[in-house]
Amino acid sequence: MQLNLDQKRLDITFIFCLALTIIFPLLVPSIRLTFFAPFLIMACYKKKLQNCLWMAFICGLILDLLSSNARLGIHAFNYCLTLMVLYPQKRNFFADSLSTLPIMTFLFSTISTFFMVIVLYSLEMINMLSWQWIATDLLLMPAADAIYAFCCFIAPALLFGRPRRRGKDYFLSQ
Repeated sequence: MQLNLDQKRLDITFIFCLALTIIFPLLVPSIRLTFFAPFLIMACYKKKLQNCLWMAFICGLILDLLSSNARLGIHAFNYCLTLMVLYPQKRNFFADSLSTLPIMTFLFSTISTFFMVIVLYSLEMINMLSWQWIATDLLLMPAADAIYAFCCFIAPALLFGRPRRRGKDYFLSQ
């Protein structure tokens, strides 16, 4: 029962992130958030590494198909590489803490941006490093991603509260 409920929550989160990935750039094209990062972080706490890598590959492939980048698979490779680095870090953060999702989203976005710069430099010899790039892409935009994760996934849960469990349901997650 708990596994099925977790899978439904992940499915709803994926659909929500996919909708934001498609709709938000149409409304505000100047702001580019990493919409799939909270979904992938949630998946890290619910699924095994192999399943998470497949999810990261699919999310990256969706971004590759929606972007105008000529190199198909660059986001998929980047997301898989980022998730491989970040997955072992889940033991350093508690899954039920309110700050875990924003912190891990910040780390995901920072590591993903750093790997993307390395990949782009190795493939196309594009040097993007500057102090302004460090301030915006490695600090400001990951902070915006963390705020997005908090506002869309943590704040609604705080407003509605956690459902109370009764009787034998209380011991399901133990």
